[in-house]
Amino acid sequence: MTAKLTRAAFFAGMLGVGVLAIAPEAHAARNADAERYVQENASAALRTLGDRSISSAQRRQTFDRLMTQFADMPRIANFVLGRYGTQLRADAALRTDWNNTFREYSIAVYEDRLDSYSGASIRVTDSVERIAGRDVIVSSEIVPRGGGRALPVQWRMLRAANGWKVIDVSLMLEGNQIWLAQQQQSEFLAVLGRNNGDIRALMANLRQLTTSMRQRIMARNA
Repeated sequence: MTAKLTRAAFFAGMLGVGVLAIAPEAHAARNADAERYVQENASAALRTLGDRSISSAQRRQTFDRLMTQFADMPRIANFVLGRYGTQLRADAALRTDWNNTFREYSIAVYEDRLDSYSGASIRVTDSVERIAGRDVIVSSEIVPRGGGRALPVQWRMLRAANGWKVIDVSLMLEGNQIWLAQQQQSEFLAVLGRNNGDIRALMANLRQLTTSMRQRIMARNA
């Protein structure tokens, strides 16, 4: 019998991005470049979700493109599989299927969670360099339109040859700070462990969740 993801796994995937679990000591310096990247890209994503001058299909297409640029999806997709990711190196077809399935799931998660903040603004408040010029945690707040309590969000950023990319996101859930990709990896590993490491079974589960999220998004915006 195929083990399925729990509700905790769904929340762990809310912004679906990944990192190493243990961080090196942070440098005190801020990084204005990483802060600017988060400010510009997160703002663009929120504006897209709130843009009712275009069709829902256009919003989804634009949001998909923005989030694919913003986050390092291939890195994340490999991280969340943990030790089971070795299967992808030996099977190119499985690797392609997994990357596509996880990307669709992650984009749907972003849209589902951030849709409630459409029209909101994001304010970057600080950053801390973990590795100077390369590894940075950017702190921000998503401020709801019309006021209300801001949502604190931290973004783990890595700079590679193609520029900055998000590799993990931290949210406050029920009063606890959770680095989402780390929690997501933990949930995925539990599912894979109960299914003899069957990545295709996990993919089927994620496709079901993606379909459910898409239906919920469409119903809200009907």
